[in-house]
Amino acid sequence: MPVEEYGTSRLRTRVVTAPDGRYLWHRTHLTGTPPDRTAHRLTPSPNVAAATFDWDTETETETASYTAPGATSLARTVWPPTPAPAPFALGPVMEAVARALRDIGRRPLPPGTTGPPPALGRLGRWLRTGAGPAGAVRLHRLCTDRLGPARLDTLAQWCRDAAPGGPGDVLLHGEPSLGLTVPAPDGSHTVLLTGETLSRGRPEHDAGWILGELAEMADVAARNLPDPSAPSPFRLMAGAFLTAYGAAPDDTLLCRSATLRRTAHLLDFAENVGWSAGVSAYADALAGLTDAPRSVLAPLTPPA
Repeated sequence: MPVEEYGTSRLRTRVVTAPDGRYLWHRTHLTGTPPDRTAHRLTPSPNVAAATFDWDTETETETASYTAPGATSLARTVWPPTPAPAPFALGPVMEAVARALRDIGRRPLPPGTTGPPPALGRLGRWLRTGAGPAGAVRLHRLCTDRLGPARLDTLAQWCRDAAPGGPGDVLLHGEPSLGLTVPAPDGSHTVLLTGETLSRGRPEHDAGWILGELAEMADVAARNLPDPSAPSPFRLMAGAFLTAYGAAPDDTLLCRSATLRRTAHLLDFAENVGWSAGVSAYADALAGLTDAPRSVLAPLTPPA
């Protein structure tokens, strides 16, 4: 029986216990299109759990499988936010994520790794055309009204600017997240599930993608917890990540990536979860982030 099982219309996650006491994570993509995985073979390392892939010809689904030290992602540990502390120290877990991304970025680019992160391609197409499921179409109309076409064009241009081809390109995780970060129950060992979105581009993409997620969590938590002045675990997590990751070569690209991460999450929500009153507020926030991308990290900055 699975220890954990959840998902959306596009992706199902199933976690079961492995014979050695660890856990097997199976992430099934309900895409109906067999992807070319020749460039997506990765050797595991202490903080990188590498995917193995299986294509089911009968159901036309692909499953990426991993071995991890825990059954619960970091995202499900810290979200939704509560006043109760996490069951382990969050700083070392985020340091492990930073080490994983540095490890991936230092590896040679496998032959055939030419495209940008899939999330950027998907987001760029939506920004330009507004096409997609009903929720995506509705969101594009809302964003066109609230942000204006010029800001949508700016976000689309940032997606194009992240296309690979420059001298600073490295191997990217592509879509690192707290949902793909799996710590042991006591936090003693953490891995980043890696392989489904391997791509090529600037290292600021992966770091900004993580920071954008943390900034969004910090922003929402500050508006919803009873005591907004309480120490934010997301600021602590961001600080630990940045200390272990080191300085990004281009801070502007880092902040743009964080803003695109927040935009992509809004699109994913509209497509896979549904519509809520908060969607309009999120869209309004994107206007300010597009005008001043460095402000995206403000929720991670301790108050003066």
